[in-house]
Amino acid sequence: MMCIIRKRAGFTLIELLVVIAIIAILIGLLLPAVQKVREAANRTSCQNNLHQIALASHNYHSTFNVLPPGLNGDPINPPATASGLSCLAYLLPYLEQQNLYNLMPSSWFSPSYQGGGWFNYGSMAYSYHVKTFECPSDGYLYQYTQGVLVDFFEYAAGPNTGGLDVYYFPGNDAALGIGLTNYMPCAGGMGNLPGDSWQQFVGVYYTGSSVRMTIITDGTSQTFAFGETLGGTSQGTRDFSICWIGGGALPTGYGLPDPCQWYTFGSYHTGIVQFAFADGSVRGIRRIGSYDSSSSGYVNFIFASGYQDGMPVDFNQLE
Repeated sequence: MMCIIRKRAGFTLIELLVVIAIIAILIGLLLPAVQKVREAANRTSCQNNLHQIALASHNYHSTFNVLPPGLNGDPINPPATASGLSCLAYLLPYLEQQNLYNLMPSSWFSPSYQGGGWFNYGSMAYSYHVKTFECPSDGYLYQYTQGVLVDFFEYAAGPNTGGLDVYYFPGNDAALGIGLTNYMPCAGGMGNLPGDSWQQFVGVYYTGSSVRMTIITDGTSQTFAFGETLGGTSQGTRDFSICWIGGGALPTGYGLPDPCQWYTFGSYHTGIVQFAFADGSVRGIRRIGSYDSSSSGYVNFIFASGYQDGMPVDFNQLE
């Protein structure tokens, strides 16, 4: 019996090109959706980080009946005279980081400590990376070009001359594997500046602060406690990053510009920067721009950062 083998027809070049083009179109349509889902997951994770940090501050308050300082230092003199520990360092035991906390000498946490900054001593605690302190949307956190910001503190040369000063490790010195952060406590308008017009809007955290929850008369749900920061520009590779062991507290007086700066809060989330309030809730605040006292968004941003300014916050202007 003769067997007839039929030749199977193959795809033509045109058919293959059409299939490839269809696949490319589908991938092009699918990729933005995948990126959107990934960013939504990152944003939720970031929100949870802020929530955990705020809850840690509540547990600290339950233990000591006061919130930790924005920065361990003399509120009048530069923090180089003290240990310069950040608020985040105080919260480590309440974030399941007791072992990391134990690497730091207990004397560093004393408000009267005069031994010099933590960076002058041999503890390697600063080299540890703490996942809770890092926003998953920030892929540039460890790609700074200028260096790592160490200590922030507020100062005033006279009435209405409040400002922010900072110490930093230059780029070469910063390449020690130092752990960084995307979250910082809020100092209010310009921190603690007695005699300055900004003093009305002092925040919960500042250099040498010791605020009790009971004196947050504006309401804990109306007052910023922690916010996101990038330390440099929000466009491309950053100039600076901020270490979690130091850092101090950031002011709101410079607004919420895009791109953000080393002295402002900021994030990689589209259109918003997330803030944890003193009650532990987390909200996304739209980028209201730089200092502009005629802007309702800016004004309400300042109102939300002070804990005793007596001004109601209209969140419709911020979200």
